[in-house]
Amino acid sequence: MCQPAHHTTSRRRAVLGLASIAAATLTRTTSAQADFALELRPPLRRQAAASRVKYGCAGAAPLFLDDGILLEKMAGEADIFVPEAHLKWQFTEPAPNLFDFAGPDSIVDFSARHDMIMHGHTLVWYAANPDWVTRLATATAARNALERHIGTLVERYRGKVWAWDAVNEPIEPKDGLEAGYRSSIWQRLLGNEHVDLAFRLARAADPATPLSLNEYGFEYSTAESRNRRRDILALLQNLRDRNTPVDCFGLQSHLVGHQSFDHKELTQFLRSVTALGYRLMITELDVNDAQIPGTLAERDQAVARHVEEYLDIVCAVAEPASMSTWGLSDRYTWLPQYFHRADGKPLRPLPLDRDFNRKPMWEVLAKLV
Repeated sequence: MCQPAHHTTSRRRAVLGLASIAAATLTRTTSAQADFALELRPPLRRQAAASRVKYGCAGAAPLFLDDGILLEKMAGEADIFVPEAHLKWQFTEPAPNLFDFAGPDSIVDFSARHDMIMHGHTLVWYAANPDWVTRLATATAARNALERHIGTLVERYRGKVWAWDAVNEPIEPKDGLEAGYRSSIWQRLLGNEHVDLAFRLARAADPATPLSLNEYGFEYSTAESRNRRRDILALLQNLRDRNTPVDCFGLQSHLVGHQSFDHKELTQFLRSVTALGYRLMITELDVNDAQIPGTLAERDQAVARHVEEYLDIVCAVAEPASMSTWGLSDRYTWLPQYFHRADGKPLRPLPLDRDFNRKPMWEVLAKLV
């Protein structure tokens, strides 16, 4: 049961979502010694079965991931398989009206064999678009493309996806646009209406599956986080005023281990979100420990404390529908593409280490699912 217990823009350039695969080619380092007491505990999905909070993790489509151990661990620990990349536009519609479903179909098949469900990530994003999308020149062309793409994907996976990130990261205050909207091909051609349109198209294609707006960067005591909280809440209020069919707010939760949470303002922000009628989902949890000092064991404990502090804040407001990490093992993570420790040691952002041993972060998740 989820109860209170006692990033930067550069990430978004990882548009292929396959950073985890590249990380596997790094030289392996000795992990902290496994905690055998943790290894004997039931998997997260079995513990989550006693609560209403589903646990999920992101990974590459099984068709393209040659790591049977990771897939076995994912199937053992997680209720939800979150595609890192293969539901994004670049892969699903590489040319106009030419669809490729090999990747997501392999996730659906794997999920069905292991009693998992797939999270739909994502229908509309400013990145991971094929060249033909970036060359769209008129509002009519953009609208037609959205109608075809969203309708095709949502109808194909109706009953196989438990929730959709219908719109991903529409806010970027630093772009300087009205109300904090992010500059994108959709914003340039369709304006602010593109967010409302995407949700209505998705709901028309599947009236039953919950739809989420997914965002990041609002957790900390920084001016950037304050601006994001302000603009995200204004967007969610606008969508509710228009009766846009948004069911959930996705808290990406790419945490930065050396920063300080704004307990008061983050709590008020989440209360305002839930007061509008939105359900919370934690969708992409990990911790950047590039600036956390200490031994491996000390860093792992610091990461766990940071996650526990964050989850305490969230769960004190509302029980999330799900809690998903952006990956499962430190062997597969997007972070080393953009962040490095001064001591040259690998980052340790996820519940399992590079040798698939459970870490203190896993124990924190186990207490809260």
